[in-house]
Amino acid sequence: MSSILVISDSHINPENANDNIGLWYRLGKYCTKTQPDIIVHLGDVADLSSQAWKVAARGKYTLEEEAKAVQLVLDAFEESIEEYNRVQRKMKKKQYKPAKYLTLGNHDIRNGVTVIEDIFNAYDWNVVDYLEPLHLCGITFCHCMCKGLSDQMCTTAEELLENWGADVIVGHGHHKDFSTSYSMAIHRPITALKCPAFLLGDYDWAVQTQYKWNTGFTEIEPGIFGSLNFVWKDLGCLYENL
Repeated sequence: MSSILVISDSHINPENANDNIGLWYRLGKYCTKTQPDIIVHLGDVADLSSQAWKVAARGKYTLEEEAKAVQLVLDAFEESIEEYNRVQRKMKKKQYKPAKYLTLGNHDIRNGVTVIEDIFNAYDWNVVDYLEPLHLCGITFCHCMCKGLSDQMCTTAEELLENWGADVIVGHGHHKDFSTSYSMAIHRPITALKCPAFLLGDYDWAVQTQYKWNTGFTEIEPGIFGSLNFVWKDLGCLYENL
C-alpha cells in the first residue's frame, strides 16, 4: 500500500492568506522530506463567504479576491516542491511527484462556482465532486458522508462505521475522531477517521460540537497483515528541522 498524507478544511480567505502561505509552503517542504506517495485534501479549501446564501454572512471580499488568496497559498505549496525538484534535476536524481487529490467540500461549491476546482486542476490535482467518494488503496475518502439514505451527515467516526462498514476518512467537522470495528463481510478490521482542520489561529467554528475541534493533519502508512497505521500530526512538526 502507498503512504498517504491527508489534510482537510483549510478555509483559506484573504484575511488568513499570509499565514496560510507560510503554512502550506512548510507542508510542501515536509512532503519532500517524508515523501508520501499520495496527498489528499478532503475539501473546504476556502471559505468563499462571498457566495453564502445569507447576505449578512457574505463578508467584505469578492469572489475574485477569495480566489486570489487560494491561488497564492497553493502557489506556495507547489513552489516548495518545485524547489526540491530543481535541485534533484540538477543532480540527476529522482524528482518527487506525488499523486494529488481534492474531494470538494460544501464551501468549495457554493452557488455552483468552480473556481476552487479550476485552481487545483491547473496544478494537476485530481478533483472529485462534493459527496462523491474517492477510493484509494482500499480506503474511501470524502469531505463528509451521510447517514443511510438521509441528508444528515455522520458526525462521529462510530456513525461512519455503522453506516458505511468500510475504511472511511472524512473531514468537515474540524475535529479528530477515530473508531475501529470488524467487518464480517470482508473478514478484517475496518477503521473510520475524522480529520482535523489544516489551519492556523482560533476560529469560532463547529458550534454543534461545542468548539471541540482540532488542527493538524493525518498520515497513513501500511501496517502488518493488511492493517493501516494512522498518525495525527500537530502543525508544530512543520516548523521543525525543515
